[in-house]
Amino acid sequence: MVKFGIYLPTFSREITSRKLYEFNLEVAREAERNGLDWLWSVDHLHAFDAIEQVGRSLDILESTTLISALAAVTNLGVGFCVLCLPFRNPALTAKIAASIDLISNGKFILGVGAGWRKEEFLGYGYGWSKFGERLEKTKESIEIIKLMWRESIVSYNGKYFNLQGGELWPKPLQKPHPPIWFGGVGPKALTLMKYVDGWLAPPLHPEDFSERLDYITELRGGEKPQLGYEFYTAIDENMEKAIEKSKPSLERWFGRSIESIMTFETGVKLPGGIRVRYGATVGDPEKCIERLSDFIKRGVEHFILHFMPLEDTINGIKFYGKYVIPYIRDEFRDLHEE
Repeated sequence: MVKFGIYLPTFSREITSRKLYEFNLEVAREAERNGLDWLWSVDHLHAFDAIEQVGRSLDILESTTLISALAAVTNLGVGFCVLCLPFRNPALTAKIAASIDLISNGKFILGVGAGWRKEEFLGYGYGWSKFGERLEKTKESIEIIKLMWRESIVSYNGKYFNLQGGELWPKPLQKPHPPIWFGGVGPKALTLMKYVDGWLAPPLHPEDFSERLDYITELRGGEKPQLGYEFYTAIDENMEKAIEKSKPSLERWFGRSIESIMTFETGVKLPGGIRVRYGATVGDPEKCIERLSDFIKRGVEHFILHFMPLEDTINGIKFYGKYVIPYIRDEFRDLHEE
C-alpha cells in the first residue's frame, strides 16, 4: 500500500519558540484530517541554511521529542528522515526507538543516516571524523540497535562501542523489530543497505532513482528494499502561483535556479564519477499526480511530502488531501490493498 507522509516543519524562518511546536501539532492534525498516513522528522541540531544569513541558527525542534509528542496525540505513523546515529549512543537510541514504537502502537520506522554537517558535530561536542569512520560507527550502531531489540542481555565489543550486559525492556511492538531505513545515495554509503530494511531516497531525478535502486538491489543479492522517497513539492491551483510562493525557498535550499530545480537538472557528482540529479515537483495537482505516478511505477511505496516553503505545509496538505491523494489511490487501487 502506497503511503503518504509529511516532512514536518521542525524549523522555520517565521515561526519560533512554543509557536513552532504548536504549528507542528496543527500540521499533524491537518494531515490526519486529510487522510495522510505518516509524520516524518528530520534530525538536525542547527537549521543549517540560515546561520550565514541571519547570524544564528533558526529555532529547530529536537526530533525524538517531537515525534514522541505527536505519536501520542494522533493515529498516524511516525518516522525519522533521518536520525543521525553518530549523535547518540546506539543502545540509548534503541531504547528511545522502542519507546516510540510503543507510543505509536507499532507504526514507526527508524530512518537512519551517518550525518554530514561538520558544524553540528563540533557545536555539540561530538567531534568530527571522516565519512568512512562515520559509516563504520553507523554500521556498529545498527548492529547494536538490532541486538538490543532482539536479545535479553547484550554484550558487544566493537571498534567504537562496547556494551556489557545491556538490557532493553519493554521490547518494540513490531516483530521481529521496527523497520530500519537508510538515507544515502553514494556508493560508499549504500554499502549499509545490506544491513537495513529500506531505502529512504532523496529527491532524485526519476531515472537516477531507478539506477540507484538497481545498484542497491544488486548489493542486496537481488532483494529489493522497502522504498521511501522524499518528494519536494509546491502545489497551488496553477503553475504560476506555485512557482511564486516556492521560488525563494527552493532556490535557497538547492542553491540553483528554479528552472533547473523543476527540471531535475540540479546535479551532484558522487565518488567514482557518478552524477545524480535532484529536483522538486512544482505546479498544479495534475502536475503533481503525473510525477507521483511515475515514481509509483518505479516502485516507491511511501512518499514523504516536503512542502516548500515549509510554512506552506498546511496549505499543501489540503491540496494533496483534496485533489492528489484520492486520485492516486483510485488510479493505483490494486496497489493499495493490504
